[in-house]
Amino acid sequence: MSMRVRDLQQYLGKFTEDKKGTAISNCHIYIETESGSLEEIRRIEIQQSSIIGHAEPLRMVLKSENINRFRSKTFRQS
Repeated sequence: MSMRVRDLQQYLGKFTEDKKGTAISNCHIYIETESGSLEEIRRIEIQQSSIIGHAEPLRMVLKSENINRFRSKTFRQS
């Protein structure tokens, strides 16, 4: 099952208790790559699907910096 924006909103709401200005509000966002490195998210784009009649006409794309600066401590543990 893929994650939706609403899932991310609910997940973050649990950490912040729906309040702005918490410690998590200032955290940097990273993605874990297949090699186990962490890449910082630099940009978020909303893209429209070019497939006519596609059930999901929009998608959110997280763009990373592509620098293998950090290694994930939880790589291949899930």
